[in-house]
Amino acid sequence: MTVPADTERRLLDADDARCRAMLDHDLDALADMLTDDIVYTHSSARVDNKENYLADMRSGRLRYRVVQRKNVQIRLYGHVALMHGRVVMQVDIQGQPKNLENLFQSVWVEEQGRWQMASWASTVIPPQNKTL
Repeated sequence: MTVPADTERRLLDADDARCRAMLDHDLDALADMLTDDIVYTHSSARVDNKENYLADMRSGRLRYRVVQRKNVQIRLYGHVALMHGRVVMQVDIQGQPKNLENLFQSVWVEEQGRWQMASWASTVIPPQNKTL
């Protein structure tokens, strides 16, 4: 299904704003971009709810340094959008720097004319598959 260009742009803009809020450590802005019942699945297989995810960032346990999307594709199902692609991240986890190259999938929902992320899941790309 073809996603209208204006809808695709709004979704990418929403995700850009989310990434900026993560990098700027603007947790109030980030909280507003996530649904209250978000399911956030890290590449380590740890699953967080909104409260725990934001608490990890607030405490300094999790700090994003670089977030770059690549090869993004979007599918639209009414007021629900599925975004997937690659993401390169540099994060500090409990003070330890970590470089990640992952595949990701996120689910966005549109309510009252604005998009919020309802789900995130990522998985590490094994070294032998990084050229795919």
